[in-house]
Amino acid sequence: MSAPLTLPPALRARDAVFFALDDVLADVGLSRDAGSFHPEPLGVLVGLPALTGRTMAARTYAVGVHVVSADPLNTPEAVDALFALADVVVLVLAASAYTPTDWSGGVNRDPLPSVYVQAVITVTEEDEG
Repeated sequence: MSAPLTLPPALRARDAVFFALDDVLADVGLSRDAGSFHPEPLGVLVGLPALTGRTMAARTYAVGVHVVSADPLNTPEAVDALFALADVVVLVLAASAYTPTDWSGGVNRDPLPSVYVQAVITVTEEDEG
């Protein structure tokens, strides 16, 4: 995964996650903007990066990704659809695990069912000149 070198490392990590998912999830609402995010009926929200490690040449970030359902999980089909999408996200990001949770934010007053995936991304430091 790569992102343009003109951005700060944290934003390059976030963009790497976003663009990796964007290449695969053409029919799913994908966003980095929690304020305007609304899944219809499913969506993927790429969160903010957390710095988890640093070397002289690179930084490692954990980037949270929520796979969110606007539908209640009260039918097998809704559950299957949410976890099928979560499985795709895990494969694309080479993540090792996911956790069922709720997501609150944006225009959604009540928490929506979601699956949380944590992507680990390493970006190189920019050359200072």
